[in-house]
Amino acid sequence: MKTLGQGSLASLLKILLDIVYYLLWAVLGLASLIIVLIVFGGISRLLGFGSELPLSIRQFLAMDVVLALPLAIAALAAVTFVVDRLRRIMATLIAGDPFVQENSNHLRAIAIGIAVYQLLHYGAHGVLSLMITLLGRPVEGGARVVPEFSLNLGAWFAVLAMLVLAEIFREGTRMREEQKLTI
Repeated sequence: MKTLGQGSLASLLKILLDIVYYLLWAVLGLASLIIVLIVFGGISRLLGFGSELPLSIRQFLAMDVVLALPLAIAALAAVTFVVDRLRRIMATLIAGDPFVQENSNHLRAIAIGIAVYQLLHYGAHGVLSLMITLLGRPVEGGARVVPEFSLNLGAWFAVLAMLVLAEIFREGTRMREEQKLTI
């Protein structure tokens, strides 16, 4: 099997990334639709028009997972962003020329996307713990909800590695362009 071009391992990986990308968009759409329904259901209840929500929907809205949904949407958006940038890098690899300036920018954007995802992860734990505490929801099984901070060194190392690779790509691209001008 070839490693570059059409019918290569890179094109197979690109197809896999395409599938993941479109699945992520579908999940984002579904989660966003749920948020819209929650908002409109809440507004109609506050204003007193419309029928009462069915019991099953009211039970779903009382679950703690509803609190996490906006944060999950933001995290899914960050993951979708990273997958999209990986798709773009794979497209240049399939074309046979991965050492282009755009890939340096894509790697830098991936590093920022991973960092944003990690910050959302930290924020989500704090916000959910705070909301559960403020809303007085009992925690099942006698467990306590204690906001704690745990640093994911692997993810932050990946951010650092992506930033270094972005600079290597940028410098390699500059040197390649310089070489093309040399006779």
